[in-house]
Amino acid sequence: MIHKKVIDAIYKKYRKRPASPDELNIPLLFEKLPEEAGIEIDDSHLIINSIDPRSPFHKIPVNHIHAIIEFDEAVALVLHSSIVFLSKEDGSAHVHIKSVGPSILDRLRGVMGNCAL
Repeated sequence: MIHKKVIDAIYKKYRKRPASPDELNIPLLFEKLPEEAGIEIDDSHLIINSIDPRSPFHKIPVNHIHAIIEFDEAVALVLHSSIVFLSKEDGSAHVHIKSVGPSILDRLRGVMGNCAL
C-alpha cells in the first residue's frame, strides 16, 4: 500500500514533465503489467483499456505524463494533479487526485475579510 507521504513526495519530485517523452520509462508498462491492463500506445496517447472509455484517464496524452514509476505491487503514471496506479497483479487501476488547497488570492481574501476597517 502506498501512503500519503509517498504520494506527496511523488508530486513534489515530479512537478514538471520531462523535456521529451523519450525520457519516460514507457517499456516498464509493457514489461511489468499484465495483459489485463490493456496498455496501448496510439499516436501520442497512452490508452489504458482496463479503465472505462468515458473516464479522462482512459486515454492520456503522453506529453502530459510526468513520470512512470515502479512499486512492489503497482506501476504509477504521474500526471500534474493525479497519479494512476496500475496493479501488477490484475491490471486494475486506482487513481489518486491531488487535493487543491486555497489559492493565494483566496487566502488573501480570508485575511482581508477578517480585518476591521
